[in-house]
Amino acid sequence: MELLIKCVSVAVFSVIVILLLRKRNPELSFAIGAVSTAVLLLAFGTVVQELIASVKEIQRIFQSSAVHARPILKCLGIAFISKFGADLCRDASQSALASAVETAGTLCAAALVMPMILSLMTTIGGLL
Repeated sequence: MELLIKCVSVAVFSVIVILLLRKRNPELSFAIGAVSTAVLLLAFGTVVQELIASVKEIQRIFQSSAVHARPILKCLGIAFISKFGADLCRDASQSALASAVETAGTLCAAALVMPMILSLMTTIGGLL
């Protein structure tokens, strides 16, 4: 909770600075936004580590291999990266590029989980 409050505070401060600089120096305001985004993402590194530890504990409890959990974690990473990348493109008034980033993220996630889906379909097909 404390980390979220700190991150929101940094984000609000960054937005104020960006709004003040946008008319005079749009390139600098974009750079500040990009750097602020990167700092906030890095700040949540410990939360991501806790999430990974929780997934490993679930694997241990259900005695499943990392083969199933790793793609799920990677999909989460793809979702976050493509979301922030697309938002940065939109901030730079590049909506077509933002759509391309979102589409690339969707395709990467689909390609990543496709082996799991095929395995599931094979298992279901074997039961019928």
